[in-house]
Amino acid sequence: MMLMKRDVHGLEFVASCFLVKPSGYLLTTASGISSESELVAVTVDTAERYPPMSCQASSPIPVDIVALDRERDTALLRLQPDVRIQMPDDIIGEPDETPRGALLLSVGIPYGREHVHTVVGPASVLAGRTRTETGTNLLLFDHQIHPGDIGGPIVRASDGLVIGIVAGLFHPSVLHSANASWVADQYAGLSYAVSIQYGSELLTSHSV
Repeated sequence: MMLMKRDVHGLEFVASCFLVKPSGYLLTTASGISSESELVAVTVDTAERYPPMSCQASSPIPVDIVALDRERDTALLRLQPDVRIQMPDDIIGEPDETPRGALLLSVGIPYGREHVHTVVGPASVLAGRTRTETGTNLLLFDHQIHPGDIGGPIVRASDGLVIGIVAGLFHPSVLHSANASWVADQYAGLSYAVSIQYGSELLTSHSV
């Protein structure tokens, strides 16, 4: 899904996001989200085998901010009004149990900022793990993401479970902050995701 914010000029793309519970809870990154923003989620039609490169936005669904963890760059949101979505009750995996070299999929809307609303899910492998100075666990994977991919899930191909939230291209400065800004491509080749454990913690703290 696409997370967008509404202003006087219309809708502006913020990030990719994804459903994590049938009751309409979403996870994404906290970077780029302001607590004052009027947020909406926009679904992307993936029913067609060869969907057109659409620049059209579907009907936006209002979104409430449930929690923002700036330090771990993780946000918990919820669709409004209350909904019940047909999906598995639990799609969260265990990042620590995923071996290096495991096949992954990073799912997002890479060109959402350019108003091209097409979901892409390139394959990659888990290249390694590291931890920032503030203790945030990061997963490194060997695919160069695009800015619109940020906020989407990193999915383990073997079972379809989410083990991380895509956060950016990897650069050594990321180790000083899990919420580093987008970096130039001189370090392209590795991207990183924050561990899904922080999304799990937000869900648990809000009794979801």
